Amino acid sequence: MSNIELTTLNVNVTKEPAVTQAVNESPNAKHQREQQQNFRRLSSSSSSSLFFFFLRSSRTKTGCILFLFLLSSAVVIATQTIYMLKARHPTIDNINVSTITKWQDLDLEDIGQWCLQPNITTCQCTNPIEPIPRHGHKTWTEAHLENVQLAHGGGAFSKNSKGSNNLYQMLDVVFVGDSITEGWRGTSFGRPVDSKQENVHVFHDYFNTDMGGPMDGLVLGIAGDKSSNLLWRVQNGELPETLTAKVFWVLIGTNDFLKARTAQGERVDQCSEEVVLMGIRRVVEEMRMRKPDCRIVVNGLLPRSDLGGGILYKKGEKTVMDAIDVVNHHLKEYCEESPNHLEYFDASNIFIHNGRNSTNITGLVDAEEEEEEEEEKYGKYIPLSLMEDSLHPTPLGYKLWAEQIRRKIKSLTDGTLVVA
Repeated sequence: MSNIELTTLNVNVTKEPAVTQAVNESPNAKHQREQQQNFRRLSSSSSSSLFFFFLRSSRTKTGCILFLFLLSSAVVIATQTIYMLKARHPTIDNINVSTITKWQDLDLEDIGQWCLQPNITTCQCTNPIEPIPRHGHKTWTEAHLENVQLAHGGGAFSKNSKGSNNLYQMLDVVFVGDSITEGWRGTSFGRPVDSKQENVHVFHDYFNTDMGGPMDGLVLGIAGDKSSNLLWRVQNGELPETLTAKVFWVLIGTNDFLKARTAQGERVDQCSEEVVLMGIRRVVEEMRMRKPDCRIVVNGLLPRSDLGGGILYKKGEKTVMDAIDVVNHHLKEYCEESPNHLEYFDASNIFIHNGRNSTNITGLVDAEEEEEEEEEKYGKYIPLSLMEDSLHPTPLGYKLWAEQIRRKIKSLTDGTLVVA
């Protein structure tokens, strides 16, 4: 976690009393304090007993040896106890909890494994249920303010900027998310990127009726954002009451995995699927509260590779793609079990190719026998033509994705599209 993220973890959220819960002391802090007090009492009692035993037995050589043996055993037991407590309660080291430890049914105490790799018990993760800005990081604040302007009907990607007398008529879709979403606009942190300009043409072809597209859309994304950052943005102007759309399309969470190096210098993804899933759910619930009558589509996390060459899976090793599969499975269940207006959309097959089978460009693979599925898993990868960096779609990837989004929106709106 960068320094700026650490310093912004204690953001003042008193402006949102209806959706936050402040406590004087988190359960983890209280638990840790009680453990420390008990340990001090135990240590004090044990030290006194050992001291008086030493006085009685130090007159003989055998007594001294026995005393040293008991003392070293006590140190070993205490060290092992502390290690076990940290492993059992990893949140003590893994997160700098400020005030929010629970929101509705989302509770940090329910996270059983904070770190992605099961053999790692200490890692730092952003609080998934706390709204956190990124002021001071590159041009993040400027990008957020531009999004606020867009959301209120002004700016380069708004109908109002093209001469309309009204603010938005109801849009077909509003996209919210991180760099993958911002990529539709050809920008990063609100600044144009030459290599992303072809993405803008794809967006206009599908989501701008003035440019010949079949529907109208708006993009509200900022590169590098985690769920907690998007949560803050939603609460601070990017989802105003005046912004209306038939569908709000959210894709967030891939940055929540984070990256770091172990003591041995090995580069690993830090945070677990449990942390990522809770963060996504928190954002979706906030959006549902603010847009209760609108459909919200939760786009499953897009595939990504941490192995190089677009390779997604490795035998005997848990990869970030394994974690993404778990997150997407639970997101699908969450959407299906939720009330109306919440939909799940899985775009994985658009970007995944199977090297063991002949596939079309979208990566769609014919069903195989159950006993062959596990072996086929290790042949899957992301083609460079669809994700050059194994994370962000290329213009072709955006085009294939946009076509599937268009079809999904059309099915949700019964074929009725808004023409401004």
